[in-house]
Amino acid sequence: MNKPFLIAMTLLVALGLGACQDETEQAAKPSAQASQAAPVEVSVAQVSLGTVPLNIVVPGAVVPDEQAQIASRLMGFVHDLHVKEGDYVRKGQVLFTIDPTDVKSQIAQAEAAYRQAKAALADALADYERFKKLYKEESVSKQQFDKVRLQYQVAQQNLAAAKAAFDQARAQMKYARVKAPFDGVVVKKMAANGDLAAPGKPLLVLENLETMSVKTEVASDLYARLRAGDEATMWIEGIDHPVKGEIYTLVSAADPRTRTHTVKITLPKALKNINSGTFARVSFQVGERQTMMIPARAVVVRAGITGVFVVDQDGRVHFRMIRPGKRIGDKVEVLAGLSLGERIVISPNNQLLRNGDAVKVVETVDMDTADSKEGA
Repeated sequence: MNKPFLIAMTLLVALGLGACQDETEQAAKPSAQASQAAPVEVSVAQVSLGTVPLNIVVPGAVVPDEQAQIASRLMGFVHDLHVKEGDYVRKGQVLFTIDPTDVKSQIAQAEAAYRQAKAALADALADYERFKKLYKEESVSKQQFDKVRLQYQVAQQNLAAAKAAFDQARAQMKYARVKAPFDGVVVKKMAANGDLAAPGKPLLVLENLETMSVKTEVASDLYARLRAGDEATMWIEGIDHPVKGEIYTLVSAADPRTRTHTVKITLPKALKNINSGTFARVSFQVGERQTMMIPARAVVVRAGITGVFVVDQDGRVHFRMIRPGKRIGDKVEVLAGLSLGERIVISPNNQLLRNGDAVKVVETVDMDTADSKEGA
């Protein structure tokens, strides 16, 4: 028990705050009325040990599970870019087009080369058939026949290459119409109609806001304690209650700059209207510790001081100031002011009790059921 707490306890007894409106002498000893009044029937619980979770809280942010930077595969001017930030788009919807003039020119050139190669192959085939007949008749030498046969083989290869180039040029036309890869929302727009698009340069950012998670970065010592499937508690900006989720991604490679590991936690699908980038605090439970615990409904506040009514061996109650810690469900941690085994009043309403009142203990409630009975 620390010194400030002892000083506060001394002041409490000296001033008689436990008696609320009683005088100083009434706080120091039972009043005449209290000694003559019939004992108040009370239920009590014993101060006992409980467990408090050890948590580590880290900052995080809401992120989409699906995000795409939409870029063109062609060089050309942007046309028909009518979507704006915040627009919802469907998978396969055309987001914008690229001026196909250059592509059409390439297709025309490739087609001309293909037709030329096709004609050259026809000529080479005719020469080959003619020289093959002459060679059988021994009218031409083997060297002459081999030369014509080689020209025919080269013409075949040239036609195959020309056809591949023609097919590739025609395939480029489909890239002139850029489509959404999934259902989502346009969250960023970096281009306008008339801008020159370059291959690989993002023009839009698309996110699927139906599947979101929370991403955080943790130090190596915390990362070593986490496992996929572990539960985490999150407080998300704009949501007035904690949210539970499970770890589903643990990146073993640490960021070389920050020496932290990426961890992702699921979000309930029932959560709606959460934007990516929203700040979150993530709490991971890494252990437990033992501490004194009492039922939360045993705690009362008198004259601004938090305390409980302790039952002494003579069957009288005395207001005792306590220093509460964490609240865990329907129980409260006690950091100072009580000792293990002491009996404290949990009912009736402690606000009706006065310092020094005589009481009759009619029930000693187990700590595990002390508050569950109240809600039953």
